[in-house]
Amino acid sequence: MNTSALLNFLNSLERNGILNAVANQKIQEFLDFNTKSVGKLFLALAATIGALFVSAGIFAIISHNWDDFPKHVRGVLSFVPSLVALYVYYVAVFKFPKSTSWIEASSLFLMLMIGASIALVSQTYQMDGDFDKFLFIWLMLTIPLFYIARASGIALFYLVLACKFLYPDVHWTFFIPTGYSFNEKYYLFWLFLFAFLPHFYLSLNRQSTRQGFRVIYLGWVVTIVLLIALPLAIKAGYLWWGVALVMLYYLIGKKYYRDNVSALGRPFQTIALITVFINLLYFSDDLINELAFKIDRIEEIGTWNAEQIAFFSAGVIAVIALTILALKWKKKEMPLNRYMIFTPFLFVFLYGIYCLNEFADFDIEWLGYLVLNFYALGFGINAMIQGNKSWNVFYMVFGLFQVCFLLWMRYFDMDLPFWLKGIFFIGVGFMFFLIHYLSKDDFEE
Repeated sequence: MNTSALLNFLNSLERNGILNAVANQKIQEFLDFNTKSVGKLFLALAATIGALFVSAGIFAIISHNWDDFPKHVRGVLSFVPSLVALYVYYVAVFKFPKSTSWIEASSLFLMLMIGASIALVSQTYQMDGDFDKFLFIWLMLTIPLFYIARASGIALFYLVLACKFLYPDVHWTFFIPTGYSFNEKYYLFWLFLFAFLPHFYLSLNRQSTRQGFRVIYLGWVVTIVLLIALPLAIKAGYLWWGVALVMLYYLIGKKYYRDNVSALGRPFQTIALITVFINLLYFSDDLINELAFKIDRIEEIGTWNAEQIAFFSAGVIAVIALTILALKWKKKEMPLNRYMIFTPFLFVFLYGIYCLNEFADFDIEWLGYLVLNFYALGFGINAMIQGNKSWNVFYMVFGLFQVCFLLWMRYFDMDLPFWLKGIFFIGVGFMFFLIHYLSKDDFEE
């Protein structure tokens, strides 16, 4: 964007009386703010990438011919990376406290150098301990960096490393995996996640429904990492935890990101809608899903230990609490999607159908299948209507894909005569033409 040309154009509008001086000043202040924001983002990215390359270079220099040095020399050199990084961090915090690029780059540099020093000391003195212990110490020493100077760039590295406490330890023999065991230290993931969340909350602009680049970035990191980690971060009740997480994402997005313009600027709402989109299509194809319902069936709950029951109960309580909160917000005229609010009720209904089908002498599976398909269809149509009203292209495309994918799947698995399928699809096609006809006046002159 040629900012100077745009500013000249605004000034010419003011000279010709088309734009008043106050409006011109506000527009120019808005443009200046956005230009500076983009410039700060570029500087922060450049500085962060530079910190990565410098860290790799320092580690390569120190580790070269490492075993040829005497033990006491290696012991001293092990602390050099952290001391250098600590000095750079000191300069950033006390000399350039308002420089985002200095704070982000020095924080990442210090985090990586702390890890390098711990690894070098451990290797030099052959300390006992496994990779999990090394990672625990490293991440514990990283936590203060979120709060001393409010660095956010390290969040991605921090949370991805914390996920190591969730995933299985694979055992290898001659480069061939011979088995694995799930990491029983999963609670450490929750520890490091909760240690990070206050930084995210403090970074939010809680007085506004529009957030800047920092909070948008943190939002994407938190939503994606937690969504991927959830299956191994809990021990029971994944269905309810999943529903609760989607509701939580949606409510956070509506409260703090509502006025961000694009889908990229609304990470919580975008991830919530995409997750609902995928799950509605998935469940509409096969109601009795082995992964979603069977592991939480009533007979299984009776065999669980106290830990599993606690996770299951926490998931159910979270769903109830978030649903009540959503209904209260809706009652206070908060612009919430009614289909999102009633998603928990849908899954409670489907779970009830599954449990009844297990004990009943007759098959009622079709009822849940029918209700879910109509719900998914209504969800998509509602998204298109609301997107058209608010001129939200992402929401319109989301609804369009929801309806099209659903109908395409039903075309192949519905047990109906070909002529009836044809008439049904012709009717749906005319419905889209009707939407086009009703909407064209809003977009065409």
